[in-house]
This record gives sequence, structure tokens and C-alpha cells, in this order.
Amino acid sequence: MRLFQAGGFWLVTLLAARAEKAPETLFLSWDGDPTTTMTAQWLRGPGLGERPEKGREEMVRWRGVEGGDWQALTTQTAPFPDPKKSGPSPWVLVRAAWKGLEPGKEYVFQIGDSPEMKFRTAPARLESGLIFAEGGDVDVTKVAEKMIGLGCAQDPLFFSFGGDLAYSDGQDVAREIAFWQMYHRAAKTRDGRLVPFVAGIGNHEVKGGYWQEGATFGQMKERAPFFYALFGGLYRTEEPVALDFGDYLSLLLMDTGHITPMERQTGWLEKNLQARSRIPWLFVSWHVACYPSARKWNAQPMSGFARENWIPLIEKSHAAGVFNHHDHDLQRVESEGKGGRRVMVFGNGAIGVEPRDAECEESRKLAKAAAKENYINLVTLTADKALVRSLGLGGRELDRTEIRAASLRQGR
Repeated sequence: MRLFQAGGFWLVTLLAARAEKAPETLFLSWDGDPTTTMTAQWLRGPGLGERPEKGREEMVRWRGVEGGDWQALTTQTAPFPDPKKSGPSPWVLVRAAWKGLEPGKEYVFQIGDSPEMKFRTAPARLESGLIFAEGGDVDVTKVAEKMIGLGCAQDPLFFSFGGDLAYSDGQDVAREIAFWQMYHRAAKTRDGRLVPFVAGIGNHEVKGGYWQEGATFGQMKERAPFFYALFGGLYRTEEPVALDFGDYLSLLLMDTGHITPMERQTGWLEKNLQARSRIPWLFVSWHVACYPSARKWNAQPMSGFARENWIPLIEKSHAAGVFNHHDHDLQRVESEGKGGRRVMVFGNGAIGVEPRDAECEESRKLAKAAAKENYINLVTLTADKALVRSLGLGGRELDRTEIRAASLRQGR
């Protein structure tokens, strides 16, 4: 009898522990206004918990950190692709989307009986300052997990990734799942707040890497099934994405020819730079480095196109800087000034991949900083300046540059 009671006790304890565990692939992102919305997503299927049945969706409870009644949120479920498997995929994507939240507020939520988790909406105005983390070329490595954890320990509002996320090439679902398990483990601030993921697209999100001659937008989406399953709410059309944070920060997320040819995006870039002329802090991000480091100056046509067509438009605007990636090292370049002023171009993407040697002589002449190391960028914004610090393993500062708001208006 005692054995039965002991066994029953441990069985109940085990079941309770399972019930209280948060989904191990859960992460946050934005489909809409970062000041009033938030989206949580997680996968269910083999090894990740039972798939919800129709009419028996997972329950999400939430409320403000400062108190108030618990509210219920309905989740939605959609198939998650498994391109290597014939027939229906065993995976589903569960999504909980909040709307009508208050700017700059913290909220807690639970999925079933999971522990409480916390998120924060973006503030409506830049008052006491704001931090965000940035980088690219992540992969599923121990180094990547450490670097994401390092960035999130700095209490950023969000983490922006400029492509080449899981290196799943639009095909490897196991690698994709492992990536989100890694991000869930690492993407927490010191006080446990979950850090939202802002996604850019790179060649390793797409089967074949780049736009196929004559392919439609719908056909290209099928070549990046994981990216569009997760971020299709943000990337609704073949145009780039403008993510606006109140009246103080905008991110223009471009595509260096992975889903859409670059020439189709130039008009959009010019229009959206002009439309945000009153935004104090404006950054542009894309994947393939316009000032290559590990490749020759003209090794890839995407680099030359961005230098000749996109960079001059950015120089004519008051954008604070450009983030690009792809070449797997740290390099900060000051642009050539063909558009009237010089702009800082931060790159070239090495969160978790093996860093490469810099070989491009033309870029080296323009470089203000360089290092063959893994790194993340940490951007601190105040009303009068932006401080961009590049941190390596262990938090060692590899580079820092300060951008004055006044200089963006007056030219340099």
C-alpha cells in the first residue's frame, strides 16, 4: 500500500511538472503596432506536447503586471510545414495574439498551468531611453545561445535579426525546431521578461537562397515555408516591411533578393525614407553585406546593387545607420557619401556562426572597426543620441560609435 501511495505521489508530481512546463519553442514577435500588440507562438507535435484538437484549443490567461482581473485569450492553430515529409505534417503552430494593449506596459500570461511569463509593449514616446539588440547569421550553436543570452541580459525591448536564422534552408524542420528551443531558453532578461523577435530574411531561410527567375511571390513563399508560417503576418506582401515604434523609431527591413528582386524595392525604400523624415531614429536593415568583408567587392551582385542604389538614398535621408550581415565577422564601415553625407554601416553578421577572415581591400579602406569575432550590436537610444556598442563573447566591447541626432539633420 505504501509503495502504491509513493508511486502515486511521484506520478502526480510528474504529471504536474509536465502540465506546468511552458512550451519549449515559445517566442514573442509583432505582427502589428509594437506599442499596442504582441504575438506569442509555439509548436506542438512529436516531443513538443499534444496537438490541440479543434474546439479544445490551449487556454491563455493574461493580465497586467500591476494587477487587474485575469482575462482569457483564444489561440489559433495552423499546420506547420515539414517539407521533407510526404503527407500531412505532424507539427502545428499555435498563436496567441494580443491587441489593444497599453503602450509601455508589462503583462503576464500563462498557457494552461504553465508558470507565469512576462512581456512588455513598446512605449508610445521615447522618454527615458530605449535599448534594442541586433545581429544576424545565428545558427543553432552553443555560441549563438550565449550571444543571444548576452544581448537579452542587457534588457532590450526587442532583438532584431537580419537573416540566416536557423540555417534550415526552408527544408529542415528539425533544425528549425531546435532553433526556437534555443531562442526560448536564451531570450529572457535578467528579471525573466521575454524578448520579442524581429525577423529579417536571408538566403538560409529560402530553398535555393535567392529569387528564381520568373517566380511569383506565392511561389517564392513556398520556398521559405518556415519563415512565412512564422512571420507571414508581418511580411504580408512582397514589399519590404516598415516596423514603426511610436513617433521615435522605425526599422525598414529589406530583402537582398531572396524572395523579391532588389530592383523592385528601390522605389519603396525611397518613399518610406521620405515618409519618415520626422522620425528621430530611423535604421535600415538587410542581409547581404553591401560592403563585403569575407568576399570580394563584386563577388555578389546584391552587394553592388545595394551600394549603388540603396546606400545613396539612405545618405540623402536622415537615417541613423544601416545593419547588414552575411559575411560572418564584425565590420563597421562609413559609406562613401555619394548621396551627400556618410552613413555608418554596421555588419557583417556573426552571432553564432564561425567568424571568417576579412579579405575585401575596398571595404577595408572604408572600415572604422573590424574583428574576426562573434558579436551582437546593442543600440541605446535617447532623444539626442544613439550609442551602438558591439559586444563579443563574455560581453567584451569590440566597438562603439555615437550618433548625434543633430548631425542627422545637419549632415556631416
